[in-house]
Amino acid sequence: MATTAITTTEVQQAAGELAKMRRSLKSWLKYRTLNDAVLAGQVVPKKPIGYAQRTITARRDMSLEQDMASQLSTLLATVMPGVTLPNSNVAANPDAAVQLATLAINGSNTTAPAATGGFFSVPSHPWLWPVLIVGGVLLMVTTAIKSSADVAKDQEQTACIEAGACTDYGFWLKAGGIVALSYFAWNALGVGDLVRSYIQPKRRGG
Repeated sequence: MATTAITTTEVQQAAGELAKMRRSLKSWLKYRTLNDAVLAGQVVPKKPIGYAQRTITARRDMSLEQDMASQLSTLLATVMPGVTLPNSNVAANPDAAVQLATLAINGSNTTAPAATGGFFSVPSHPWLWPVLIVGGVLLMVTTAIKSSADVAKDQEQTACIEAGACTDYGFWLKAGGIVALSYFAWNALGVGDLVRSYIQPKRRGG
């Protein structure tokens, strides 16, 4: 059977998808780790600790983390053969998604043995992963992991803000944008001159 050659474009596409996945996982882990610190009493939030911990626990979607852990396990089993992976069952290992995500971001320093039926030994270094996931189901798995991580990140960030452990930077960015837009309209679009021209005659007449 003829083997389809892997093109540079396909490898670059796979590398791009992996990079997006890792960025999403890092963003999720940032808030997941901070919320875990609140739950462990290592970080004191602005809100009462009991309320903060209940909020974080209620916001955390373990079924979503189970999906992510399963997807990550599928990906890592292929790109890191020979490496013992953490238990992906969230019921038995609540930090399964966190542990697997950390492996997906950092890789492993070990070198795996030759893959079954393969032609070469596969180092488990992340830079080789794009070649291994090109054009297959694993590319879709990578995209699914990114989507799951994005949703989980939003939930953990919302919980972090509600618990008083994070600042809602989005609010301040929006507020800053409104101020900047108002300043632009007042000066560049002549709104200020129009208002002054309307007020001054009234003052003279009054």
